[in-house]
Amino acid sequence: MLDDKIILENSKKLDVLYVEDDTALLNATSELLQLYFHRVESVSDGEKALVAYKEYYKANAKYYDIVISDIKIPKLDGIALTQKIKAMNAEQSLIFITAFNDFDYLNAAIELGVDGFLQKPLEVEKFKKTLHTTSQKIVDKMMMHEHYAQIEATNIEHIDLITAKEFSVAEDILADLETHKEHISHTWCAIPLVVERLEGHEIDVEYFRSNFAIKVIEYFLGVIRAKNEAGNCPVVFIMLDYFKHKDLPLHDIFMICVHFKNTVTSYIFSRYRFNQELFDDVSLILDRNFEGVIRNYLNLKGCTKVETAKNSLSQTPSQEAEDEEEEHITSYVDYVLEHDVYELQDLEEDIDTISIKVTDKNRVSVDDIVVLGSSIKRYGTILSNYHLFSKLGMKIILLGDNFQENAPLLFENEEKRMNIATLLEGFVNDLITWRREIFDNNIENPHFLDDSFFSNVDTIIMFIEYDENSVVDENESMDDAEFFDF
Repeated sequence: MLDDKIILENSKKLDVLYVEDDTALLNATSELLQLYFHRVESVSDGEKALVAYKEYYKANAKYYDIVISDIKIPKLDGIALTQKIKAMNAEQSLIFITAFNDFDYLNAAIELGVDGFLQKPLEVEKFKKTLHTTSQKIVDKMMMHEHYAQIEATNIEHIDLITAKEFSVAEDILADLETHKEHISHTWCAIPLVVERLEGHEIDVEYFRSNFAIKVIEYFLGVIRAKNEAGNCPVVFIMLDYFKHKDLPLHDIFMICVHFKNTVTSYIFSRYRFNQELFDDVSLILDRNFEGVIRNYLNLKGCTKVETAKNSLSQTPSQEAEDEEEEHITSYVDYVLEHDVYELQDLEEDIDTISIKVTDKNRVSVDDIVVLGSSIKRYGTILSNYHLFSKLGMKIILLGDNFQENAPLLFENEEKRMNIATLLEGFVNDLITWRREIFDNNIENPHFLDDSFFSNVDTIIMFIEYDENSVVDENESMDDAEFFDF
């Protein structure tokens, strides 16, 4: 049973026009609607409804939030009324009340884009569920429009503003991204983890895709074309405040952003041989925006870094078994042997140094790549010795194994080696940030970057294993199988 408090949280902000020619039903349903909505006006036929709709707009400079109408009403039936209303306000939310024999009307209503249908006699639970779903969509849309207005009225300065003037432009790739941006947005929003995070907080995935995901991609393309500034996307600010309203934890936002980055890079990777300059630029833009998203969300939440980590980061079921041990850890410096902490720091420098070396074809050797893999494995091995960090450690060991097993292939393929070195550099920077937060700042949740690390390791392994001969022809049709699996 749907709790009335959940419905009222949104519905009490909305005004409703109700149309019904049966006087008894009109009065009874009006009383019920008045329990849920801010204002309810009831009329008995289509012509009166149209007059009331126009008068409300004149008086309030906005249209009714919802129109609820029987399909078969006098003077102007529900379909004709809807056509006239939609001509004035294409985004009007409408709910039809129908009888079992209204099939001809129903087909016409569906074509007009009605938001919901209720059958006579009204079932209270279904009635409440329809009100809740429709109200939620309307309030979400209202909030989005309000924030667009705020952003247009205020000069918002982003901490990660960078100029895009010097970015390279590969017109063939950009044209492809522009053509397939809908497909890319669908791919991003179909990733199971993204769906899980959104639906877990009652966010409609298609609503998120059409109102946020596709617009983020469009802005991103504008940055590469040097028309927009990286890190200053208005949609991102609206999206963050929307997430705040939905009380999404930082952990979930982190993963949604990570998969946007992975989706875009994987799309380019699946379609083209790399343009190194473009790839570097794309990675920089995505990383800068990604960092800005997290920091801006912290600002919106009004928390310090440690407070946010404590209060906002969600715990997965797999972490529940670790809680008892974590509660007894007052300092991770005490938990991890001192010489292991120093070795982690040394290994980060070694990995970073070798990563730079492998980009120089005149200096690198197969043995260098094997040593790189060995250093990565050693880093993972140290972490895996501690229960709290064992999953992260095993994932990093897997990455090291991959470098060692594919060392000859990477040595022969300079382009692949260069691309992977770029990705690895970013991964090492994240490791350094993680280690400092754990051992210098003693952050409350030691798992705050785990999912991001796992996703980045999978991306690097994907690059290592990618077969250039499998690049699809530009003229071939795409399907979901051509994208990498996340």
